[in-house]
Amino acid sequence: MGIITVDKSDHLFWLGRYTERVYTTLKYYFESADKMIDENPEYYDEFCRKVGILNVYGTSENFLRTYPFDENDPNSIISNLNRAYDNAIVMRDYIGTETMAYIQLAIDDIHNADRGVAAIADLMLAIDHILAFWGCVNDMIDNEQIRNIIKLGKGLERLDLYLSLDLPDSDIIREYRRMKQFLAKSKLRYDESVINTVDSMISDSKLNHRNIKNLLRNLITE
Repeated sequence: MGIITVDKSDHLFWLGRYTERVYTTLKYYFESADKMIDENPEYYDEFCRKVGILNVYGTSENFLRTYPFDENDPNSIISNLNRAYDNAIVMRDYIGTETMAYIQLAIDDIHNADRGVAAIADLMLAIDHILAFWGCVNDMIDNEQIRNIIKLGKGLERLDLYLSLDLPDSDIIREYRRMKQFLAKSKLRYDESVINTVDSMISDSKLNHRNIKNLLRNLITE
């Protein structure tokens, strides 16, 4: 299979990050859509603030209609899924055609949702295909380092989003501990002082989500 160079590691890492970004933001999109429809039409502004993107949508109707589908919006779900596919296709010989195919199926789901009348159902299929992609990562990729680099990217992205969304501290601690396992096995260079600092913060009775997020964004050094 060859040596996993820095460049290849970067593609694998971002493959993990982008697939997780699509998965978690799509789930949050569903929750937010319910709130916009049932409670607060302006909730999309909080969605943008929490996810860390500019609110360029103008109305809740425009947000609901375009955020998943607009390929000209660099923050949209489809744009992030396309980036995942770009990284997957470069690494096709390392992750396998079947594994990569599930990302293509998720892209097809988004396009079908944009064109069709059963948008929510098709968007839910995209989530299912991302889960199938991760299943293939576990089952079809023999190289443990490749698996762990992808999972490290996934874990760091999930942590970043969970911290941004202010999910319960118990969820943050669980995902942080999982991420550390993948970090140790990935063989990537990282800043040990970041881990030491976050380890000490994890023991606090109330986590400072913003500080932890800022620290973890400087974890990987290559």
